[in-house]
Amino acid sequence: MDLLSDANPVEKRLVEKANRLRIPLTTAFELTPVCNLNCRMCYVRLGKKQAEALGGIRSMDFWLDLAKQFLEAGNLFILLTGGEPLLYPHFRELYVKLHEMGIVLSVNTNALLLDEETADMFQKYPPRFVRLTLYGASNETYERLCGVKNGFTQCMQAIQLLQERRINTRINLTQTTLNQEDYLPMLNLCYEKGIFAMAANYISVFSTPEKGSEEILKIRNTPYQAALNEVRMKARNDGKNFAQYVEERYQYLTQPVYPQMEGTTLTCRAGKSSCWVNWKGELKACVDLEEPSFDLTKTSVKEAWEQLKEAVTHLPLHTECKDCKLKPFCDVCYANATNEKKHCGSLDYLCQMAHSKADILYQLHERKSH
Repeated sequence: MDLLSDANPVEKRLVEKANRLRIPLTTAFELTPVCNLNCRMCYVRLGKKQAEALGGIRSMDFWLDLAKQFLEAGNLFILLTGGEPLLYPHFRELYVKLHEMGIVLSVNTNALLLDEETADMFQKYPPRFVRLTLYGASNETYERLCGVKNGFTQCMQAIQLLQERRINTRINLTQTTLNQEDYLPMLNLCYEKGIFAMAANYISVFSTPEKGSEEILKIRNTPYQAALNEVRMKARNDGKNFAQYVEERYQYLTQPVYPQMEGTTLTCRAGKSSCWVNWKGELKACVDLEEPSFDLTKTSVKEAWEQLKEAVTHLPLHTECKDCKLKPFCDVCYANATNEKKHCGSLDYLCQMAHSKADILYQLHERKSH
């Protein structure tokens, strides 16, 4: 998810310039793979002993030095994430020091560890946003999906702490077969609390070398259900503009102008003006791409960024998408296509999602017309 997907006019100008000049305007620091939850679809979570056996997390000085190097390279925005970043031993101290360097910070968290002290810190040193993931609308769902008791109650308490301090709060929903029944209740909850919500309706099959994708494949929704969730989210977020969106997609289906494309390549900002640094200190184009990768414990940000910029220009096309007629309905990205082919052998799941989305929108228009 793009850190600046909701960029204001000034930020959009910065993004345009950064894309043109290939400046790493935004990056993410994955501080730790350790998490207090054990979500069945997570591809990064490791136990503390597992992380230590793989070399352990990086020091606060390491991240501060990286931040200085990124600032020199043109960076302005950093996302602190994990695992669960609030489990990073020096999180609050690191956060304040990064904020004092002038970096615009954002935080991803499951929020269960967010206490009054952390909320007060966010109030004193405001982040661009705190984005928490909501996994269900009940404690039972949290226990079933995340292996933790009272998770929903704790999450609601964290939201209250943030809203009382007027912290810009966002919610991300992650949908699987284990919490699908909570989807609409979660959307309603976000609406009632006045919090903008986005959903990971497509669950990536990306997995790190230490993890596997088998569990993800077992519990991710069918392509149709994922597409239906996406349409429902679009309808909720677009409000009155959703009708226009349906009309535009219907016109395309009935009078298509077929796109001319050689295949799927990197069309986002990854490796152009954004990047990801994992908990080991490896620089990557995005969280879902294992390669290309450059070790920042052995090379400078400047050198690694130059290598990354060059490497992403040589990524092979996914030619299965060549001249696809459903491109306007497909949310496939290069990383997702790469991982689907690697772990599933084809792009069938993504293609079925696009067909389902087109069918759902067509039927919506037909019912409205009659």
